[in-house]
Amino acid sequence: MRGFVSKFLKCAGRNIHFMEGGNPENSCVIIWHGVTGTCQDHVELATRLATRYHVICPDSIGCGLSDWVVDKNKDPGLAFYSDIARDLLHQLGIRECRWIGASKGGGLGIILANIMTECSITQLVINDIGPGLPEWMRAAAMKSISSPPRFDSYQMFEKNLRTTLSRGKLTLTDEKWQHLALTWSRRMDDGGVTFHNDPALAFQFSHHPEDFDLWHYYDNIKIPTLLIRGEYSMVDDTEALAMQSRGPKCIIHQRPGGHISLMNEPNEQDIIIDFINP
Repeated sequence: MRGFVSKFLKCAGRNIHFMEGGNPENSCVIIWHGVTGTCQDHVELATRLATRYHVICPDSIGCGLSDWVVDKNKDPGLAFYSDIARDLLHQLGIRECRWIGASKGGGLGIILANIMTECSITQLVINDIGPGLPEWMRAAAMKSISSPPRFDSYQMFEKNLRTTLSRGKLTLTDEKWQHLALTWSRRMDDGGVTFHNDPALAFQFSHHPEDFDLWHYYDNIKIPTLLIRGEYSMVDDTEALAMQSRGPKCIIHQRPGGHISLMNEPNEQDIIIDFINP
């Protein structure tokens, strides 16, 4: 990430890695990735925002260069993610921010917009996530994360990643596919290649059912909220309509593609930037 610096802080007892860019004297934007992503997922958006804002992109627990899960009963849940986020922002001296969250990072933003009094979130952007998640989606995610496939080579990993995410309607250039594969892969002890993240993140889906019913948080949100919804979305029509009529009565921007978005398309970035700009 050009112009960004890699840093570590111990937050809520865990070593958390994050990328920091832009001028710390400027208003702050937090970009928090999805359940198995990294701080590198949204590099184009982060780089563009850093020309005007102080931008922080953390690696969640179990992802990137942050610690893996220590306590499987606690660490993967959004309550502990909230503890980490609040400690991180406190140590950085951030008292106000705009929050952009993809998937799980959006769920985290919904919670923090309610409970975080020491740092005010002024605008909330959530990318293809709502307050709820159907049981069948939880079961599928848990199975996928808990038993990641092994590949004999990096090339095989990248080919599989392209094939799988293309089925999910993600469209990228060859350069961006390679970047995603490099940041989402790791070498195993036996020399094989697998996904970078800690498989214990799957315990969120079995141990934290409260993470998938966030309506009591959403209904109390008082700040401008933007839902970016994929054409093939995890947020069904009924939930989207409810989000427009309840709580912050969010604005919805419909984008092409499916659940996973790297927020790299200029049009999607323009929508986000116009929304968070004062």
